[in-house]
Amino acid sequence: MSDQEPIAVDEALYIEIQRFLFREAALLDRREYDAWLALTTEDIQYCVTAAVSRDAGANAVDYSIIDENLVGLKSRIDQISNPKLTRAENPPSMTRRVVSNIEAYHSKVPSEVSATSYLLAYRSRPSAPEGGFYVAERQDLLRKSGSDWRLARRSVRLDNLMLFDGALSTLL
Repeated sequence: MSDQEPIAVDEALYIEIQRFLFREAALLDRREYDAWLALTTEDIQYCVTAAVSRDAGANAVDYSIIDENLVGLKSRIDQISNPKLTRAENPPSMTRRVVSNIEAYHSKVPSEVSATSYLLAYRSRPSAPEGGFYVAERQDLLRKSGSDWRLARRSVRLDNLMLFDGALSTLL
């Protein structure tokens, strides 16, 4: 990457990006996974990491939790969508995602935009009424396809040092 400062998108494009991210979050909350997958590119790369800190004198280390391409995402979605294939999502979790602090910048490629956002996700289970919150920063690469935007890359860095449960698939 060059030393030049990234160029922020104009207000009209910012609103397009914001609407895309909000729509995407709503599709996941409604468990409309096929519609969500339609918002991705064929070469999607989706990564989730969590920071682990073991010593006050050392920097936190990122550990990979999810690192998927389109085939992996489809497989993950097939599993959580089919009650016969998973116990973790039977009955299904209830989730709410709040996307905020969106920043969007022009990419070197004219049809792409990089976007950073914060994610606050709440997940509740019928068997665990207290629920759990996840907080993350996301780095996205969005690509224009015709008149629509598609998610080409996502890197999610969870702020949580301890994960509440093993079923992160429904959150991200």
